[in-house]
Amino acid sequence: MRTKKSIINSSVNIITYMGILVPNLVVRRVFLNTLGEELLGVNSLFNNIIGLLSIVELGVGNAIVFSLYKPFAENDRVKVKGYLDFYLKLYRIIGNVVLVLGICLIPFLKYFMNGQVMGIDIIICYLLYLTNTYITYRFSYKSCILNVAQEEFKISIGTAISKILMVILQILLLYIIPSFNIYLIVQLITTLLYFLVLNIYIDKQYEWLKSIRGEISQNEKKELSTNIKALFIHKIGSFVVESTDNLLISYFINLSTVAKFGSYNVIISACKNIINKGISGITASIGNLLVSDKNNTAYLVHKRIFFISFWVTSFICISLYNTLDQFIILWIGESQLLNHFTLVILIINLYFTCMRGSVERFQEGSGNFVKDRYAPIFESIINLTSSIILVKYIGLPGIFIGTLISNIMVIFWTKPLIVYKYIFNRSVLDYYKMYFKHLFISIIPLLITNFLTRNINIGIVSISSFLINCIINIIVINIVYIVIFIKNEEFKYFKNIITKIIKIKKTNDNLDQNAS
Repeated sequence: MRTKKSIINSSVNIITYMGILVPNLVVRRVFLNTLGEELLGVNSLFNNIIGLLSIVELGVGNAIVFSLYKPFAENDRVKVKGYLDFYLKLYRIIGNVVLVLGICLIPFLKYFMNGQVMGIDIIICYLLYLTNTYITYRFSYKSCILNVAQEEFKISIGTAISKILMVILQILLLYIIPSFNIYLIVQLITTLLYFLVLNIYIDKQYEWLKSIRGEISQNEKKELSTNIKALFIHKIGSFVVESTDNLLISYFINLSTVAKFGSYNVIISACKNIINKGISGITASIGNLLVSDKNNTAYLVHKRIFFISFWVTSFICISLYNTLDQFIILWIGESQLLNHFTLVILIINLYFTCMRGSVERFQEGSGNFVKDRYAPIFESIINLTSSIILVKYIGLPGIFIGTLISNIMVIFWTKPLIVYKYIFNRSVLDYYKMYFKHLFISIIPLLITNFLTRNINIGIVSISSFLINCIINIIVINIVYIVIFIKNEEFKYFKNIITKIIKIKKTNDNLDQNAS
């Protein structure tokens, strides 16, 4: 049952996210054409400033979800409701704090905008962004019960529908009335309607939430508080590493470069989110496994997740290396290109980030947030210090090299150490043997595809040359991996799953034909 739900969640997460991606690419192109490069940079900058405010969330959501695994598995409705009530109270407080802090930041926005005039329109746009975030904190708390019930796919479908409708409206209105304010008002209204519909569905699906009086003990509140404190530190580290790039680019370079990086980041973040959403679909199953399963299967599951993460991550990174510049030219124009060295560093960072997905999911599923709680502090200090120093000497690439340095020096070894020691009871050397073995293997398809596509990437870029480039990457990378891993146990496992799915589909098709 866990495997089935994991496959459903992961598959739906990926499909719905890819369904959202294309409209998002279109709306960014339309935004650039109708409102210009600087407002596109402002848009990216506000996203990061709101991300800064989200530190106040303290990691409450992840801590609550972990705490809900056991009572939900045991059908202890009183505790489930107790945790949800506690979640509601905390999120109301957090939403109010975010709103107040956001308003207090208004006089300081000009320092991040590097020469951009701070007119009333920009302030109104910022307030619309802030209000949208406030709505999320006020209405999102109930959605965690779907995650715990391993029904995350329902959230994904609802999110996809609302975002596609939002983007369609934004594109139409940008052509009719090119206004940043109207663009953001559509976003705000869509967010509000989405959460209202989602909460109505959850109330109908779990009617007992209205009738039961929730309760959790003081010890449970104390344990939750400990996890929240640890996650707060993790959240700070995550923000500094992932969300300060636009702030640094805006401050040390300019808003036009923010817009250019933002375009690359849309694609790179989309690829990262596709990988993360695929893996996040199994987080609830991991939590359920660690709570209820007494067999020594956790390490086996980890190896399988690591294997599929490697295959997808390396495929995406190699493909991006060979095709991303071509895509940027076709999408928004050659003027939006970044230098090749910056692209290489961005892709290396993407690989390192996505390849730790398995250990992160097991850490989240186990609720083991305290052991490495100080690691993000060191990561943040190293990241900011090295990025600020390097950007002064080598410009834009220096910001992303700072991210790479902090990743290698801290998170690359702390997370695997915690998971292997406290969950798998194994030496972390097993992880690094597996990690570097796969890393060296990925060099083979990288060299082959780069050689085969080298001439395609030179000269005039066309849709046909881009498609040929993509096809070469898709075929060559996957054939190389099939040849290398054909006798691998993890490969056989996923091959068997795919074979079973195909057989079931054929059986169902035959039954339908006989019935007709």
